[in-house]
Amino acid sequence: MENVMKSNNFDIIGEINGNFGKWQMRTVLLIFLTKIPSAWFMAVIIFSAPAPRDGEFFCHPSVKVLNSHTQEKFERMLDFNKTAWISMMHPTTDSDNDGTNKIDFCNIYADAHKVSEMYFHSLSSITEDWISPNRNDSVIVPCKRFYHHTDFSTLVTDYNLVCNKDILIASTQFFHLFGVLTGGLLATYLLKHFSPKSVMLFGMITQIFCGSMTGLVDSYELHVFFRCLSAICCCQMYTAGGMIFSDITSGKQKTIVVTLFEQFWSIGVILLPLLAHLVKSWSHLYLAISWPTVVLIILWRWIPNSPRWLLANGRIDEVRDILIESAIVNDRKNVLPSNLEFLLRQQAYNMQNQLPPAGWWTLWKGPTASFRNMVCVHICWSIYIITYYGMLLNIRSFSREHLEINTMIAGCCEILGVFVGLILILYTRRKWLYTGLFNIIAGLIAYSAWLIPLDIEVNLRVSLLMLSSMVSKAAISCTLAILTTCTTELVSENQKKICAFSTIVYARIFLLSAPFIGATIVFGQLIPQTSFTTLSIFGGILSTLISSPRTLNTPVKHSNFSKEIFPEIYTIKNFDSLSTTDKPKG
Repeated sequence: MENVMKSNNFDIIGEINGNFGKWQMRTVLLIFLTKIPSAWFMAVIIFSAPAPRDGEFFCHPSVKVLNSHTQEKFERMLDFNKTAWISMMHPTTDSDNDGTNKIDFCNIYADAHKVSEMYFHSLSSITEDWISPNRNDSVIVPCKRFYHHTDFSTLVTDYNLVCNKDILIASTQFFHLFGVLTGGLLATYLLKHFSPKSVMLFGMITQIFCGSMTGLVDSYELHVFFRCLSAICCCQMYTAGGMIFSDITSGKQKTIVVTLFEQFWSIGVILLPLLAHLVKSWSHLYLAISWPTVVLIILWRWIPNSPRWLLANGRIDEVRDILIESAIVNDRKNVLPSNLEFLLRQQAYNMQNQLPPAGWWTLWKGPTASFRNMVCVHICWSIYIITYYGMLLNIRSFSREHLEINTMIAGCCEILGVFVGLILILYTRRKWLYTGLFNIIAGLIAYSAWLIPLDIEVNLRVSLLMLSSMVSKAAISCTLAILTTCTTELVSENQKKICAFSTIVYARIFLLSAPFIGATIVFGQLIPQTSFTTLSIFGGILSTLISSPRTLNTPVKHSNFSKEIFPEIYTIKNFDSLSTTDKPKG
C-alpha cells in the first residue's frame, strides 16, 4: 500500500468515484443543460434577423411628404395601395433566372421624391387611383432612408439593416463569436483562481443580465456589445461545467460523456423555433432565451465542485465531503478508506510534484507523422467549427416561411452526426479515415444543390435544398465530435494540455470568419453552401491523413480532460499552509 501511495499514478478520487454511477449521471445531466442557452444565443440570429420579403421594406417618403400628411395617414395610404407607391419610387432590375422582373428596393429613381411630393400635394383622398407619373427613369440613386411595413419587429426593421447595411447582421454574429473566443480565454484565467462551480454560477447570473440587456437596448452598438458579453457568460457556464464532469468520470463512460456534451447544444437548436413561434418581437425573444437560466441557478446547488481543483488548492475537507456523498449515492461506501484524509494529502503531494506541461513548440517537433497530424488537426478544427456553425445559420437563405421546421431538422441532423461519431470512436480504429470519407461524399451531395431546377414548386425546392445541405451537416457534426474527443490522442501525455488549448483557440479565431462567408449570399443563394461544402471536403481530405490509436485502447486518466483544457490550473496553491505532520513523506 505504501508503494501505491507514493506512486504518481495513485488516484484515490477515481477509486472512490468509480467510472460512472447515479451521482455522476445526475451531475452530468445538470451540466449538460448549460449547453441549451448557449445554443439559443448562437442561433437566435436566425429568428431575430430573418431576411425581409419583397415589399416589407422600401424607400421612406421625403420630409415634405410627411409634413403635408401625417404618418398615420401615410401608413393608411400604403395599406390601400402599397404596390403603386413602390412602383413610383423603385426601378426594376433585369429579368431573373426564373424569367420575372425583380424590384430594386435598395435604389430609387433620382426624381422619385420630387414626383411623390407633387403627387401627395394634389391627392385629395386615400382611395383615389394612383396615376403613373411622367418622369425621368434613366438616373438611379441609392435610397438613404427606408420604411419597414411588417407585422412584427426584428433587428432588420429596428436598426434598418437592409441593402448596404445588411453586412451589419453578419457583424452581430461576429461579435457573438468574438465573445466565445474571449470567454474561453477568460474562463481559463478565472479557473486558476476560482472554483469551477463558482465560475459556472457567475456565468449563469451575468448571462441573464447581459442577455436581457441585449434585447432591451435601443442602439445597434449597445446590442452587439451586450451580445458579445452574453457569449462570454455562456462560455463560462459550459467551460466550467466541462471541467467538473470530466473530473468525476473516467474510462469508456467518460469518452461517451465528453462526446455527447454537444447533443444538448442540438437540443437547444431544436427548442429555439418553439420559443420563436411564441414570441413576435426580437427583443422579447432575447428575454425568452435569457430567463430560463434561472432554472439552472436553482439546480446549481446539486452540482458538485471539481474535486481535483479543490485538492490542487488545498481544500481537503471539501474534497472529502464530495467523495463521501459520491460513495453514498453510488452505493460504494465499502470503498471509503479509514485514512481518506491522509490519502487525499498524498494525492495532493503527487499533484504538486508532477512534471510541468510541455511548451507549444514541442507540438511541432518529433517524427514526420506527428508533425503531419498536428498540421492536419489544427486545420480540421478551424474548418469544421466554421462549417458547423455556418451551415446552421445558412438555413436563413432557403426560405423564411420554413425557418422553424428547417432549424429543427438541422438540430436533428447534428444529433445524428454526433451519434455516428461516437460509434466510430468506440468501435473503429480508423475513425479519422471514415469521417473524412463521410465528409467527402456528403460534400458531393451538397454540390448537387446546383442541379435543383429553379422553376419547380417552392416547397419541393426548399426540401431538396435542405436534403443536400443536411447530409453534409451530419457529416460535419460527426467530425467535430471526433475532434472534441480524440484530438489529444495524437500527442504524448505531457503535451495534451497545450494541444487541446492550441487547437480550440486556433479554431475559434478562424470561426470569426463564418458570418462573413454566410454574407456571400448577396452573390447568389447557393454561394455560402458551396463555400462551406468546399471547406468540408478539404477538411475530409485532411482527416484521412490523421492517424491515432484506437480510443479505448488509450489509457484515460481521471483528470485528463480538465488538465488538458486548462493549463497551469492544477498547481497546489495552499499546500504550504498544511501542517508539517500532515504533509506526506515522499
